[in-house]
Amino acid sequence: MKKIIVILLLLTVSVAKAQKNPKAVALADKLSNVMEFDEDQNTMLLELILDRNNKKRALRKEHEDDKDTFEVKAKEVEKAYNKDLKKLAGIEKFKLLVAYRKAKRAAKK
Repeated sequence: MKKIIVILLLLTVSVAKAQKNPKAVALADKLSNVMEFDEDQNTMLLELILDRNNKKRALRKEHEDDKDTFEVKAKEVEKAYNKDLKKLAGIEKFKLLVAYRKAKRAAKK
């Protein structure tokens, strides 16, 4: 019962945050389609994306004057995000994302 309440609370918080950030929702939906996520994984992915965005926003405010430091710290945030995403997706589904990103980069050239 406690787990259900916690899950509902997290879903409510995620939906409230998502309404403020439609780009994060769109990205989560796109990545969920690529990695073939179910609804629970999609919700956790949205939370990861929102967390990453909030951390980068805080870094941007903290290092307004020092762009180089911001870039280094933002790269650390991206690495942590990718690590968490890999943990969430699993190796096989993460490989789908890697292939998608490679194809997207190749299409740009």
